[in-house]
Amino acid sequence: MFAKLALRNVKRQISNYLIYFVTVALSIALMFAVNNLSYSDRIRELSEISSDMHTMFTMVTILSCLVTALVLSYATGFMLKLRKKEFGMYLTLGMTRRNIQTLFACETGILSFLAMLVGMGAGLVIFQLVVALFASIMELPFAISAYSAKGILLTLAVSLGMFLLSTLVSLRYLKKTTISDLLKKESAEKSEKYPVFWCILSILTVSGLIGSLIVTYQNLMAAFHDQDGVILLLWLLVDLVMVFLSHFTFSRTIAGMLLRSNKLKNGGTNTVVLRGLSGKMTVNSLLIGALATLLVFAIAMSNVALGEKIYSDRSIAKDCPYDVMAMLDCSEEPGISMEEGEKIIEKYSPILSRMDFQLYSSGETTLCSSILGYDVMGWTDKFMPLSQFNALLTGCGYDPVALEGQYLLITFVQGIGETDFSNKTIHFNGTTYSWTGSSTRYPEFARRAWMYFVMPDEAVAGMPVSNVCAAYTLENSRPDAMAMLKDLTYIQETEDGPEEQCDFAIKEDYRLYSNANAGTLIIGTLYVSTVFVCMALAILSVKTLSTLDEECRRYAVLYRLGADVRMQKSALFRQIGAFFLMPFAFPLLMTVPMGVIFGKVYEIWDFQGLSGQKAMETAVLISLVVAGVYAFYFFITYRIACDHVICYGPESGGKTERIL
Repeated sequence: MFAKLALRNVKRQISNYLIYFVTVALSIALMFAVNNLSYSDRIRELSEISSDMHTMFTMVTILSCLVTALVLSYATGFMLKLRKKEFGMYLTLGMTRRNIQTLFACETGILSFLAMLVGMGAGLVIFQLVVALFASIMELPFAISAYSAKGILLTLAVSLGMFLLSTLVSLRYLKKTTISDLLKKESAEKSEKYPVFWCILSILTVSGLIGSLIVTYQNLMAAFHDQDGVILLLWLLVDLVMVFLSHFTFSRTIAGMLLRSNKLKNGGTNTVVLRGLSGKMTVNSLLIGALATLLVFAIAMSNVALGEKIYSDRSIAKDCPYDVMAMLDCSEEPGISMEEGEKIIEKYSPILSRMDFQLYSSGETTLCSSILGYDVMGWTDKFMPLSQFNALLTGCGYDPVALEGQYLLITFVQGIGETDFSNKTIHFNGTTYSWTGSSTRYPEFARRAWMYFVMPDEAVAGMPVSNVCAAYTLENSRPDAMAMLKDLTYIQETEDGPEEQCDFAIKEDYRLYSNANAGTLIIGTLYVSTVFVCMALAILSVKTLSTLDEECRRYAVLYRLGADVRMQKSALFRQIGAFFLMPFAFPLLMTVPMGVIFGKVYEIWDFQGLSGQKAMETAVLISLVVAGVYAFYFFITYRIACDHVICYGPESGGKTERIL
């Protein structure tokens, strides 16, 4: 009996359940895709390159499931609130609490089962799209991937856990609530008090937000120089807090201030719209602030993820500019000699060219000991002849360097590159050389050296060789990097025991590792961001629909005063649109400074051609996607509200007139 009644109620209440249904189905679809990707054969193969990939996917799934479970509990509570009078009548007519709990559990079970079927079906398609995205990031050919039994079972288990949690929360409410609580009317909405106070507070918080963003930007630029990200992280947290406070105060201000304008209130249905916005603004403002913070976080993380891909694409050539690079320490017996290494390399691809170069050292520490923080390392000064350095540069497409009685510091550490050597001169072969500057923009030709100094050839004449190096260009620029790296790796005894060592760097290995990390970060972040945005919009929709009873009374009065269907829909559209827009406007505008910041970062990293344009395109793309999801949820919410709120007359073509 309960199953039939529950099925009838689901059919009757399907429009009310639509937000819940869409959110659950979309969450399951995304979870299905990510879980299957996490356990796919391709990820298992690539996990040897980046061991954090599976862990990353697991963490984002857990985080998203927690957020989804909380939202589902909130949405289930909304459905209870929407139908509490119905349940109160059931109790009055003699049904027991256990009967009502069983009925509601059956309804939730039916709806959840249908949502799971739809979500799993959509997940089958989304999974292949995610695989295609991951293959594109990895620069690998796309192939239809098999679905993982572990991924499917994990999705089912997590989905059932979320449903069980949300259902238990609702059943607990039904167990403790009284008939009077279920049947009593909602308290009347009150207009916002102290509008001037909240207006002043809103101005202060918005000003504080702008100031914190400026300071954050300054700290971001400083972080590239001193490598200290702790202060930057603190200011990012301050930004999120200020986003919440500014939205909280502004939302409490705007409706109350507009209601004080007689000209605005007297315009058509504006009074109804403004009173609908100003009622219960304490709770609504908290919600708007929380949602805006969540959306800013989601959009910012999406920008960071896609920016990471752009960074990884441009940094591979800097990390390993040639197909294979070798650097052997002359003071140690090599585990694999240069000749043995070449034989291993040629097993995977013929060598087209080899460029030899060396690092020289006299054993002095004059320059290295001048670097603050590195003076206790005991590093010896190492030098590269200018002719060899220029040969490496021109082979990578860079312009050659000219030095006249000078030396140039080359490093990949920003803090080292900012050391002032203007008072440091060095003397070799009867000539004094002065410092001409430092650079972090050149490729890492000597990858195991944190820094070295480029000098004219005559300066290093007769100096002992510290490291012998070689740069190889292969016929096949994308060999089996994992197998080649394994063959070039040897075991070396150290003070801490045996360790794996490799004196050869493989560009394809760098590419796979960088793309694997970028792909994991992008998909994981986009997954979390999508879930966060959808959950935020679900809460916003549910909150909007939770006041339908009060809106019915208000719009019934509006109808009695002569407002036709078109006027009512226009007023409801503006009211819901304003409520949806408040937490969305600032996150959308945040894409502009995010694009500017990433453009500045690309300039600092010296990524020519990326200054601003690519960063802004990425930011605009993300904002368009979020706007599309926003419009989808707004349309559903508006249609549901119309069905419940709008009053129709005899001209409505069969629709009944709502009774006041």
